[in-house]
Amino acid sequence: MMLNFELPDTQVVRQAHDLIRSTSNNMLYNHLMRCYYFAELFALQENSKADRELIFLSTTMHDLGFTDVGRGPNRFEIEGAHAARRYLKAWGVSDDRTWKVWTNIAAHTWDINLFKEDESRISQLGILYDVIALPPELKLNPQDVAEIVKRYPRLDFKRGFYEMHREELNAKTPYPHRFHMCTCIAHEQGQKLEIPDPKAWLNGAPFDE
Repeated sequence: MMLNFELPDTQVVRQAHDLIRSTSNNMLYNHLMRCYYFAELFALQENSKADRELIFLSTTMHDLGFTDVGRGPNRFEIEGAHAARRYLKAWGVSDDRTWKVWTNIAAHTWDINLFKEDESRISQLGILYDVIALPPELKLNPQDVAEIVKRYPRLDFKRGFYEMHREELNAKTPYPHRFHMCTCIAHEQGQKLEIPDPKAWLNGAPFDE
């Protein structure tokens, strides 16, 4: 499979790239670019005709909530979605498309995007692949993966990404998260609830760092 490392040739893609490059540290920037290219691999694998500009905007702007342009009192994914939509509107992107990107970003910490249209689902797969490498049944060519990681090294990602979330939590205590209604009922009924270890998630990805 031949992955084209040229970005979609549109003005808004160039503006979005400049934004994430100028507001992200090297570790975060590389993560965002890997997410996009992993999403591209999934699109190629499926022979998908999904809108590459929407995939680029959804994958590369999804962590704006960790940057100075996306700081705020809400959860980082909500603040990041607000920031992305704000910038896209200022660049003249249509209201419909800005809301699609907003939704993809706001929902990316859940599994909702996996049940939506190709642009949302493929963007989510790209993000998940870089963070936890997905369930083993979803595979990408190891050579393609290695080339993406070579171009955009992980730079101690597992530790650094965990620290970004820890700092996010500590800056907004009590954190404004929400529990699923069924989770609350299970707790009320005394069911044993397994709380996943985020370090185990990150460290379980088949990358060295």
